Amino acid sequence: MVDYVDIWDEYSIEFCKKLEYQCGGDWNKLDEDEQEIAALWKLVVDIYNGGFVQFFCNWGFDCYWYAMRGIQRIGDKKLLERLNSTYKNVFDKFKDDKRLTKYWDIPQYLTEEDEKILRDTDTEFWDKEGEILCKMAYDFYHDNLKKLLG
Repeated sequence: MVDYVDIWDEYSIEFCKKLEYQCGGDWNKLDEDEQEIAALWKLVVDIYNGGFVQFFCNWGFDCYWYAMRGIQRIGDKKLLERLNSTYKNVFDKFKDDKRLTKYWDIPQYLTEEDEKILRDTDTEFWDKEGEILCKMAYDFYHDNLKKLLG
């Protein structure tokens, strides 16, 4: 059986390395495809490691937005709706919250309902949607667009 999570990781990590090492973390120095690939790498790795809260608190709104743009482009409507709903129901209310000095301040203010939403999103991603995303992203960026670094 093909492990698309590993295939996606091997392919997309190079774009994330470009962001960090060649661009100094400046998303604007990547083209749109590269932004999406790097953001999707961060999304996949962090959700599998610590969940959607880890992804959002580690990388913030810009990375979230690039990942959602990528998910929309590859056509993964189910995951796009799930992650957008989770963002709107859990994180959006904190965008102007004066108590926060960094994204990692958010978890201390999460309600039980927020935590349930995050658990449900993470479980769906871990059980099925993560593998689907990795296959669709690899097919779109690597196979269809032929996007390579170089």
